[in-house]
Parts: sequence; structure tokens; C-alpha cells
Amino acid sequence: MAHILILEGHDTPIGSALAVFVSNVYIKWLNGRRGLNEFPRTAGWWSMAVDVTVLAMFTDVRGFTRWSEANEVFVNLERFVTGFLGILRTRFPAPRYQIKPLGDGALIISELPEGLNQRDLAAVLSKTLNTIRRVEADFTKHCQSFSREVGHSSDLHLGWGIVRGKVMKVADDWAGHNLNKCSRLCNEARPFGVVVDRDDFPELPSRDAKGFVAQIRRLQGIGEVRVWATAEVASQYVPREKIRETPEVHVAGTCIMEDGAGRFKILVARRMPTRSLYPDKLEGCGGQLRYSESFTAGVKRHFRQELGLDVEVIEDLHVFYEIREPDVPLIPGIRFLCRRVSSAEPHSSNHSEVYWMSETQFRNHPADEFVGTLKIQVLELLRIYKEGLPRQKSKRA
Repeated sequence: MAHILILEGHDTPIGSALAVFVSNVYIKWLNGRRGLNEFPRTAGWWSMAVDVTVLAMFTDVRGFTRWSEANEVFVNLERFVTGFLGILRTRFPAPRYQIKPLGDGALIISELPEGLNQRDLAAVLSKTLNTIRRVEADFTKHCQSFSREVGHSSDLHLGWGIVRGKVMKVADDWAGHNLNKCSRLCNEARPFGVVVDRDDFPELPSRDAKGFVAQIRRLQGIGEVRVWATAEVASQYVPREKIRETPEVHVAGTCIMEDGAGRFKILVARRMPTRSLYPDKLEGCGGQLRYSESFTAGVKRHFRQELGLDVEVIEDLHVFYEIREPDVPLIPGIRFLCRRVSSAEPHSSNHSEVYWMSETQFRNHPADEFVGTLKIQVLELLRIYKEGLPRQKSKRA
């Protein structure tokens, strides 16, 4: 999404060009390339531009685009959106809040006084989260009512992004980096939930502390942002290009399946060619370990989230590995051998293919087709496993 500037009544080509110009000027000013006072004030609109500190929220209806394609929904769409905006205006009333509709979502702005301390900020966030809960309850009732009226399921949810900071105000409109960041945090709030900039709100209200997880998200065009994310958001699988745990430690597992005749199959998944790390290579399953998570719990979580598979982690069968890439810190990891314990077939939207290899195929496949030293390590773990020494020692985490 481009940097946002909302100028009511400026939907002409000239107005659009003006919006782009103001946004670019403001971004340069934020980056310290030029000071605001250095620009000539020959235009009346520019003399009205001021920077203010605000609480900014973006909210968006999740699943809206596909849902709205149904005929029963499409012909009644204006009524649904009007009802949604009515909920926002009721719960975030003017003049304290200003709301700008944006398709199936909205930007919500509230100006804040300068010099708020940590306690003040926690109080602002607490009130905001309480209001969001009320909005979501009202929205659920709205969806249920709409569904009954039009005869089409409306199981929809909301995503939220919340920031605090400086924006440029021109009359009743705003522009700036913080609004861009806010919109991107809203986009991270999937499948639904809330993402809060942790630098803007360092402390969570006591009643909300257990409902959020501290993360570091990598936002396109912005970089790393420390956030608080609700459980629905934090529990989703996110590739390492978009999130960084602190410290970054990896866990991985390779799943095997044995038939009654002692023949083995090994599960492999091919990474997408667009991945920055090991593109198009074969791997098992794994990724970053979360804060306060055990190795085995992390492996099970990755298998369940990435491949839809439940596994038993054989704790005694593991090896260490390292990810070394130019210009990035070393990432330590631990790889386990795992057994399949569910009848579900593995699948993944984050890999180009997922399939079982026979042991013979695995041995004959070129080593450089796998990530790092995976082939060598897995064959050694499989050799030890087949010797039968740790078979009875596997522990269920």
C-alpha cells in the first residue's frame, strides 16, 4: 500500500497528483532530508499543514472480497457497509474521533496531548482495546442479522492495526509514515485480531497482558517493527522473512513413515522459489522457536501449522545445525527425527510441493537439492533409528 493521504473533494486528476506530491514531501521531511520550514508557503493549503500526535487505527473486514461476490450479498452491499460504519461511528464518536471510510475498512484518528507518560499510554490503549471489543461484538450481531435477511452466511471478522505518533494534518485530513505503518500492521492482523506497535505502547494494560504476544514483524518498505499481537494473529504460521523472534533459534524435524516390511519413507517439502533463504530447496519442516517454547513443542507446532500433520518427536534423535548467510547473524538450530502419528495427508500453501520419498530415492537424490546438510544429517539419524537403540525412549511433549 502506498503512503496514505486523504483529501476529501480532491478526487480529480489534479487532486490525485496533489495527494501524491504532499505525501512524498512529507515522507522526505520525516526522513530528515529537508525541514518543513524550508518549503515555500506559496499555496494556501500548505500554510495550513501542521504536525500533530494522534492515536491511529486501521480496521478492515477479513474475507470481504470473496464474500461480497455472492449475488445475495452484492445487491445488498451498501446496506452492510453502512451498518458497519454506523457501528464505528457509534463506538468512536465525533468529535473525539474522526473516521475516514476506506472501502471495506476505515481509518480512525484521535488527537492526543503531548507528553503522555507510560501510565497514560497504557490507559489510552486499555480504553481503545475495550472499545474494539465492543465494536467486534456489535459487528458479529450485524453479520448475523444481515445473514438472516439476505439468506447468505456472513461469518466475517475484523483486523486492526494501532499506532501512536506524529502525522501531518491538512484541514480534516492526514498523511505520513505512521499511517502507512498503521495500515501495514492492520494487514498483519490475520486471520483476524489486533496488532499494536510496541514502541508506541511499551506496556500492555494488566487485563490485556495475557491476550497478546510480543513479536517482531518485518513490514515491507518499513523494516522490523516490535509489536503486540493477539493470539489469533500470533498463532499463524509466518515465514521468517516476515517475522523475527528474539533471539532467533530454529527447530526442525524430518518425518519418517515405516511400513510393516521395514521400508521407510521420508517426508520432504520444496521451498518456494521466492524465499530469500534456500529458495527451491527440499527441506523437512521447521522454523523459528517462540519465546518460552520447548524444542519439541516448536517442532510439533511447525508441522501442524505448515503441513497440517501431527507428529511424534523422537527427542533422543537430534543433531545441531547452523544457518550461515552473508551479512546476517548466525542462526543456531536443532533437527529431530519424527514419526507420523496421524492419517492426514500433508499439504502446504507455503511450499511448491510436498511428498514422501522412499529411502532409496532419498539416498540417491543430489545432496545440493536439500537445504544445508539436511541429507547427511537425516541419513545418520535414520541409521541410528534403525539400529533400534532409542525406539523405546521417545517422549511425548
